[in-house]
Amino acid sequence: MNQESASATRVAIVLGADGRIGNAICHALGADGLTTVPCARDAAALEKLRSELVAAGADCPRAIAVDATDDVALAEAVAQAASLGDLAVAVNNVGRGHQPTPLADMPLAEFDSVMAVTFRSVAVAVREEVRAMRAASGPRAIVMVSSTAGVRGAPGMAAYAAAKHAIVGLTRTTALDEARAGIRVNAVAPGPIESGTIMKQDESVRERVGGYVPLGRMGTPTEVAAAVAWLASPAAAYVTGTVLTVDGGRTI
Repeated sequence: MNQESASATRVAIVLGADGRIGNAICHALGADGLTTVPCARDAAALEKLRSELVAAGADCPRAIAVDATDDVALAEAVAQAASLGDLAVAVNNVGRGHQPTPLADMPLAEFDSVMAVTFRSVAVAVREEVRAMRAASGPRAIVMVSSTAGVRGAPGMAAYAAAKHAIVGLTRTTALDEARAGIRVNAVAPGPIESGTIMKQDESVRERVGGYVPLGRMGTPTEVAAAVAWLASPAAAYVTGTVLTVDGGRTI
């Protein structure tokens, strides 16, 4: 490795950065010294996040508004991030849920939409991220955000669970494919977390959900972000192809 590549800027791209978990992941990676590039559909939320990251002392030269289901735009977003230095970390926090509905009662258009956003967009992203990382040097890591629905059943959530299970398969297979290239690929599987639609529920509902968890509470976005940051860091240099549940013991 020459001196120029050794000192190259280490860049992290975070897809799905406009939600509470994505926001926390960006802050965690920025605090770890990575040049962080948040990406999501909500341009206003991204600019607010970028301002917050800069105010916190993180290097965030740009935020990229992108529809993850647009293959061309997604590839361009990865290319823009990689143009800033060595693409060292990629976090794929993309997905959408659906109303609990048995598969037999779900319109196929809804099923296709969930799969397109929650799995296919991630597969396309990984394809582009791996290509960029093969041209980089130093430690490189991809972290997927799956779900406990990706390692167990979830009543009425066939499309979402299938997509999240597919992400687990993609994680393990890509880890095998890219191990000799020095690219580690892992996933986190969050359980009940204080984010998304659950935060629109009454506090009593959130407390009830937390009561089902062995640790007696819901998790926080910061706790998910800490797991992601660890998997992306040199501290996890011998970890690849794993799925780390962040669920307060709910899965067991």
